Amino acid sequence: MIRFFQKKKKQSPIWDKETENRILSESRKQGKEQVLFVRLVQKPNARAEVQVSFLDRSETDRSLIRFEDNNTEKTLGNGEFRFQEGNILFYPNVDLEWKDTSKPNIHRLQSNYVFSKEELYLEPKDYQKLLPILRSCFLKENVLSIYMKGSICQLEIKDLTKEKEERISEMFLTYFSSFYFSPLKLPHHHQ
Repeated sequence: MIRFFQKKKKQSPIWDKETENRILSESRKQGKEQVLFVRLVQKPNARAEVQVSFLDRSETDRSLIRFEDNNTEKTLGNGEFRFQEGNILFYPNVDLEWKDTSKPNIHRLQSNYVFSKEELYLEPKDYQKLLPILRSCFLKENVLSIYMKGSICQLEIKDLTKEKEERISEMFLTYFSSFYFSPLKLPHHHQ
């Protein structure tokens, strides 16, 4: 038996010409080639922040950007760095797509970001376990249940309107661009 293995396409962030020019400018200023060093720093309230700085380029650098670790590179792989008003900013470039299911009350959202690494099924009585941004939206929009795993989120909603869809999408864009590592609240002793 012959087995074929397909390598997963690795996502790499992109950068605008101004960001590249800023890195080259820093290289000239330092007198040696520089790369943009990117860290994802966990905040006490469960949010993470993208921090950038310059480091000397090494032989192992494959591009103008070096990530602190593989998890940071994977998390930020869909995004884009842009130089604006003297700062290099990161934009996550979140894709959200609503899909129909065979059940009229079940609505599926698919994303290029991970909703939840662990499999979650929650009903309104369990929503207190969720981060406030998710909990308040699901309660306000009368979401009867949620299921999350990986890049898929299924919502049970009796009357999904275009307006509800837009509000839920907006909330998820905020959730993803805040780089929460989990949709669940951290236990109190970690905050």
